[in-house]
Amino acid sequence: MNQKILIVDDHKVFSESLKMVLENHGFDVKNINNAEIALKYLKSEAYDIVITDVEMPEINGFDFIKKIKTIESDLPKIPKYIILTSYSKIKVFKQFYNLGVNAYLSKNVSQLELLNVIKKVLKNEKYFEKSIYDAFISANTESNSVEFTTRELDVLQLILEEKTTSEIAEKLKISPFTVEGHRKNLMQKTNSKNVVGLIKYSLLNNIF
Repeated sequence: MNQKILIVDDHKVFSESLKMVLENHGFDVKNINNAEIALKYLKSEAYDIVITDVEMPEINGFDFIKKIKTIESDLPKIPKYIILTSYSKIKVFKQFYNLGVNAYLSKNVSQLELLNVIKKVLKNEKYFEKSIYDAFISANTESNSVEFTTRELDVLQLILEEKTTSEIAEKLKISPFTVEGHRKNLMQKTNSKNVVGLIKYSLLNNIF
């Protein structure tokens, strides 16, 4: 039985071309241009691999995979995840890396390399495009090895979104006093004198 691949990409020409290449190499391929529709297919059919872009209408690639992961136990088969995109920013890569995707590649990848990556992923191996992975490792090596609690990261994310203490407290269902405590810890851990310094630290060290 041929291994099944679901392509989720709103660029029709690219998607159709990729489908043709993979079918020529023996894969059973379905391409969808809408993530919500793709979720329905995943619930009803067993797919070995999902190949998706980052930017898509309605649901982006990150939220799409997050949604799949919340229902993995209900799927006929848990697929492997390959990101095929033009995005090369470390911040974007880090989000998918932390999400546990199996591969992250540029859309400029050659057919041969893509096919080799698919074979690796099917063998439970991971593959990340060298240039962006090296930059990611370098950024993390150079940054201070500061460890944040999950709640501190929640507070930091909302600070970056310019939320006030009361708004953060309401969002996280904690007291304003507790929010200020987390803010103080964040300042101390990052050696920041104020919120501006905290924001700079977050951006320089690709916290999110």
